[in-house]
Order: sequence, then C-alpha cells, then structure tokens
Amino acid sequence: MTITKLRASDIFVAGGQPSVTYIPRGGLLLEEVLQEYLDTGYKLLSITGPTKSGKTVLCRRVIPTHAGIWIPGGQIQSESDFWDMINDKLHVHTQINSEESCEVSDTQSNRLNGGFNIGVAKTDAMLAETQAEKQGSKLTRSFHRNLRSSAIQALLESRMPLVIDDFHYISKDVQMLIVRALKDSIFEGLRVIVLAVPHRAYDAVKVETEMTGRVQQLNIPLWDLKELIEIAKKGFPKLNAKFSEEVSNRLSQESYGSPHLMQEFCLKLSILNNLRETSDSLIEVQEPADYKEFFRKIVATSASKTAFERLARGPRQRADRVQRKFINGTEGDIYLAVLSAIAQTGPKLSIGYEELRESLRKVVEGNIPQAHEVTRVLTKMTEIAKEDIEGEPVIEWVKEDSKVYLSDPFFAFYLRWHE
Repeated sequence: MTITKLRASDIFVAGGQPSVTYIPRGGLLLEEVLQEYLDTGYKLLSITGPTKSGKTVLCRRVIPTHAGIWIPGGQIQSESDFWDMINDKLHVHTQINSEESCEVSDTQSNRLNGGFNIGVAKTDAMLAETQAEKQGSKLTRSFHRNLRSSAIQALLESRMPLVIDDFHYISKDVQMLIVRALKDSIFEGLRVIVLAVPHRAYDAVKVETEMTGRVQQLNIPLWDLKELIEIAKKGFPKLNAKFSEEVSNRLSQESYGSPHLMQEFCLKLSILNNLRETSDSLIEVQEPADYKEFFRKIVATSASKTAFERLARGPRQRADRVQRKFINGTEGDIYLAVLSAIAQTGPKLSIGYEELRESLRKVVEGNIPQAHEVTRVLTKMTEIAKEDIEGEPVIEWVKEDSKVYLSDPFFAFYLRWHE
C-alpha cells in the first residue's frame, strides 16, 4: 500500500489554519451557531474567547478568506484605515475622473464639497482637486469619493460577511465610529462579526448604546484535555506513528487549554523523533527524556520573553527595591517574586489572590510580602501590561474578582518554564 507523504509542519500547524488536525469541538456546536448567524443575520455577532483558543481558526473554517472581508484589528489605527482597507479588498476606486465640455484652457485648483451619483446610489463626495486643460473641448475633473460611504456601499453589494479580527486592539474611539457607521448596514442585512477576548465581549454595545439587543454572543471556551488530545490522535497516525497515552496527557496538561500550544508541542515532539514527514514504516513516538529541557527549548525562542522582562523590571523608582531570597537559591525583588509565584500555580490562566499568597510562601524564603504590597505590585503590573507592552495585556489584576488573569497561554507557559 502506498503511503501518502505529509510534512509534520503541515499536520501540526502552530499559529496557522490546520486541516488534518482541525478539531470541530462538535459538542459545543460552534460551527453550527456561526452558520446559523450567517443564514439569519440582522445582528452583530461577537465571538469571544481567550487568546489562541481557536476563534480565528473557527471563523476561517466557516468563512474562508475568499468568502469574506477579513480586517485585522491590529492594523487599524484610525477610522480611515478601516474604510481604506475595505475599499482596497473590494477593489473600490475612490478617485473618479470625469470629463465635460468646456472652452477653458487653464483653471486654478479648487477644493469644494459636493455630491454626485454613482450608478443608482448617491455617494457623498469631496471635490479634492480640479484640473482643467484644453483637450479639444473637454474639461477633466478628479473627484475623491468618501471612504466610508464607498466602503459601506461596496460591502452591501458584495453580500459577503465582514469579519473584524482582534477587535479589542482597536481604540475605543475608533470602535465607536466603526460600529455607529455599520449600524444601519447591519439592519439592511450586512453580516458583521467581531472577534475579541472575553472581558471585551461587549465593546460593541458599550461604544454604541443603540446596539443593545442587536449583538449576538458566541463564546469560545478554553479546550479541555480530551479535546487537546484529539490533536495528537489525528496528527501522529498521519506520520505513520503511534504514541502513548502518557505522552498525550502530559502535553495536553501543559497546553493551558490552548490548541495553539498543543500543536506546537506535537510538532516539536515530531522533530525530536526525527519525524519531519510521514515514515515509511510504523514507529512509536518516544517521549522527551527530560520534559523540563523539552519545554525550556520551546520557550527559549518565545516572544513572551520581552513581556516578562518588562514586568519583572517594574516601574522606575528612585531607591533600589528590597532583594528577597528565594527557596530555589536565587534572589530578586517583589516583582520577580510575584511572577515566580504566579508561575508556581500553573498551568492556570486565572489565579485567586489567596492562592497567589500561598504560592508566594513556596517561593520566598521568609520575609513574605505583605498583602498591600502584593496588590500594589499587581496593580502596577497591570498598568505596565496595558501601557508599555504591545497587544492584549498579558496580565491583569481585577480587584473586584480578587483574581489575576493571564490572557496569553504562551506568556503563562513562558512564566512556568523559562530559566
């Protein structure tokens, strides 16, 4: 029997769109809910879930890039960026040239506001530049169409859904302008889907109160161990390899509920076993001789190192901070102590305050930080994560919940395994 050769990197896709190891999570009916929204519409759909929990993968499975207008929120700095990107994706020309009869040889450039009809729709327009030259009896005029109006018109005509990924990366002011502008189009049948992290689920309502009752929620929960193990069960047989239950259990337990991390672990384990493509003969996957070394090699190249170093450094201050001795023989200030205590609780993405205090006792040798010191540090870390580190804040202290939240599984994984 001929074996179809596949590369390990095409099977275990970390950070991309998996096909072989795509897990539909059928019990949650996620695909069905998304498809039902596309069939019915007339609301804005807010899909929320932790970072790297599979929001984008789900949407791209149901709405491939060629079947929708995908806008990355991380690239939107202003409202004009948003409309300009839509016009570009729909190949809308925002500059229109027109000719009319004239007897003028030269005219000065003018700027004025006006309107003109394009097809059957009246489009707001600005006469950005008028240039006239004697060309027989023709006067050539150049108009710039309004970005927002032309984009919305093109969206409605395309009948394709608009998907705004990482909606929470867009500033609140720009969010408000976008949602307000799309409100009437949603009423006319435009499908609009925004992807965000859980605690930003209601941004669309908060920035535009009239959207109340017009927003549908779809929550993507963290993956359980059984779902994560399915990635290994689907993938390794395609490499003509079998694996033990102990291996898949250990990898899934360290994945922080993230399929992205599980894909990464399975790919690295394949390479460790020299399984870069499908084997000609059945082989058994050998587990790492030292899991600590295995995981530390993965975090060594992680971008989370920058975020960790910034948080460990803490805010600027005049006096040197008190250095505390740690039980593992090292030492550091209170910021490093708190980060180490968070890591000790893992693998977890939310830690209660009392659990964190207990973990500090296992990290610091004597001189345990006082309660007010810990909360002050957590507050400062939250400020640093929001103001000084790009992207979604990797750590957030929510006083009302008395909990610390880690939004990025890769950052949590880095805390746990970095040297």
